[in-house]
Amino acid sequence: MAVYTYGATNIAFSTFDTWANNVSSDSNVTMNNALADAVPSNSNPTSASEIRNNNWFYGQLQVSANGFVDISATGYSVADATGTTTLKNVNLDESNLTLTADETASYPDTFVRWRQDNSSGTEIQTANALTLTSANHTSTTVFYAQFT
Repeated sequence: MAVYTYGATNIAFSTFDTWANNVSSDSNVTMNNALADAVPSNSNPTSASEIRNNNWFYGQLQVSANGFVDISATGYSVADATGTTTLKNVNLDESNLTLTADETASYPDTFVRWRQDNSSGTEIQTANALTLTSANHTSTTVFYAQFT
C-alpha cells in the first residue's frame, strides 16, 4: 500500500493530492477536503495536528471475477467488495487496514492469492487476510485479490 508519512513540522498542502482521495489538484486544497475521506473520521474544524506525525494509507482494491473482499479498519468496514474500490485514507498510526478475501466466493471459484498492482503483479501472499500497516507494502497502490 502506498503510505504518505508526515513528520512533526513542515506540512505542505501541496502534498495532499498525493494521498487524499478528495484532493485532486492544488486548486481545492483544504484540511477539510484532505480529511473528508479519512479513517478514523475527523470532524470540522480540522487542524494540522491531525496529519502531523502520521502515516496515511492511500490505494485501491481490485477483486477478480466471482470474488468478494471485506474491508475493515477502526470505524470503517465494507462487506463483499467487488470490482475496483478506492479505499479510504486510513491513518495507520491509529488503525491497521485489513482486506479479507472470502475463501468460498462463488463456486467453483476460490481465493488464490493477493498480488500487487494487477492480475500479473508480484504475489504478496496466499493467506486470505491481508493486514496493512505503516511498515508493510508501503509502495503498493493497488491490491489485487485473485480468485479462480
